[in-house]
Amino acid sequence: MKTWTGILLMIILAVATISITSAARTMNDSQKQLNIDDQSSQTAAVSASNIETMNETTFTTKETTPIKEEYVSAAPENENVRLYPMKVEGSGYLYNGMTLEVNGKTREFAEWQGEGGTYKPEVHELDLNGDGKKEIVVLFTAGHGTGIYLGEAHIVDPDTLEEMKMQSLDEIVKQHVKSKVRVAPDQIDVDVTVDGVRSDPSRIEGDTSGGLYNEELKFGGVTYYSVENGKLVVSAAGAYGTGLYDGDLTFAYEYKDGEWKAADLKYSTEEYEEEYYESFD
Repeated sequence: MKTWTGILLMIILAVATISITSAARTMNDSQKQLNIDDQSSQTAAVSASNIETMNETTFTTKETTPIKEEYVSAAPENENVRLYPMKVEGSGYLYNGMTLEVNGKTREFAEWQGEGGTYKPEVHELDLNGDGKKEIVVLFTAGHGTGIYLGEAHIVDPDTLEEMKMQSLDEIVKQHVKSKVRVAPDQIDVDVTVDGVRSDPSRIEGDTSGGLYNEELKFGGVTYYSVENGKLVVSAAGAYGTGLYDGDLTFAYEYKDGEWKAADLKYSTEEYEEEYYESFD
């Protein structure tokens, strides 16, 4: 009896040991599998992170075009005053934002959108108002087309690189110019007064049927800015209809009461030929 009892106890102990060992192995296997899964998840996360970083790097590289020397405009008065695009698009023909560099200091002007190529922007350093301090003048073409040329100008303080306040063309016209367009069969009469001085009236003869005409001259469709004899000069064409121009309002900017304002305003008429508009294409 004692012998069978001993054998039975040994069998029970053996079964218990096998069960515990099996359970331990199962736990170890599960833990190993869990570790593998966790490592796999971490690897996937790292891979995803690398892909995102790689994509971000690729995107940055794609968006940031190296600035070629041909895109850089230097002031003829000072080679340390330079202007170049923040981003170039359209094979170098569109400047999406511009960077102004003045004697080692730089500032980005993201709102300056202009054309490159044959319409490459200009930058100048000169004393516009004769006070002994030079200003930075930036000129560029915002757009052009048939009968349209949109010049743009900005005056910047060279010390702070802040834009200086400039009276807009709309404000100038509203303040200084009065005009009237009268349309009759086969003729159009235009009267213009600048600061109370009346210009010679214009008469344009031709078929007026079916045309769209303004009641007064509209300015802004063709506007040129240039630096002449140390001054920022503007020439803005007055339109009596869509793509139809009578003459030019010209003026120079002068500094007065903390703002650049129009001075020496004049209006002159001239004959605009069709080839003139086609040159904008």
